[in-house]
Amino acid sequence: MKRLWIASIFTLTIALASAPAYPENSLGLGYVYPTAGEISLGAVLPFAPLGLDTGLDLELRYPRLGVSTTGKILILPSLTVGGQFLAVGSFAELRYAEPGYFGGYLGGDFSWDLPQLGPLQGVLSAQLGLGYFPKGNLLRSIFSYGLGLRFYYDSLAVELASNDRDLLRASLLYLW
Repeated sequence: MKRLWIASIFTLTIALASAPAYPENSLGLGYVYPTAGEISLGAVLPFAPLGLDTGLDLELRYPRLGVSTTGKILILPSLTVGGQFLAVGSFAELRYAEPGYFGGYLGGDFSWDLPQLGPLQGVLSAQLGLGYFPKGNLLRSIFSYGLGLRFYYDSLAVELASNDRDLLRASLLYLW
C-alpha cells in the first residue's frame, strides 16, 4: 500500500514541470528521473482580477522537502502562428529546498497548441527565467528553464517535460 501511495504521488510530480502559459485548473501527480523516489504534488489555480488571466502554481516535493510557488499572467492569449494558437505569458517563482536553499526567478513562457491528433489535443510549452537558486555552479544557478509536451484527453492530461530541476518528468493531470 505504501508503494502504491508513493507511485501515485510520483505521477503528480510533473504537474508543474512546464505548465502552459495559460492558467488552467489542474491537479497532478508525477514521476521524476533520475531522482527516482522523489514525489511531487502540484496544483494550478487560475483567477482573473481586473479581467487578466492569472494563475498560481503550487508544488510540493517529498521525501527531500521542496516547495515552489509560481504566479503567472497571460500577456498575449491568442496569437496565431501557422494556423495554430500561441500564448505568451510571464511568471515569478519562489523556491525552497532542503537543507535551507531559497531563491526565485522572473521570466517568460509560451505555449503553442499542436494540431489535433484524433481525440487528443496537444500543447508544447517552454519557459525561461532569470534569478538565483543554488544549484552548484553560478551559471546553472541564475537560469530557470522548462520544456514540456502535454496531451489532453477530456479532463485528463499526460505530460513529458524537462526543466532545470529534473532531467525528465512524466505526469498525469486532472483538469476541472
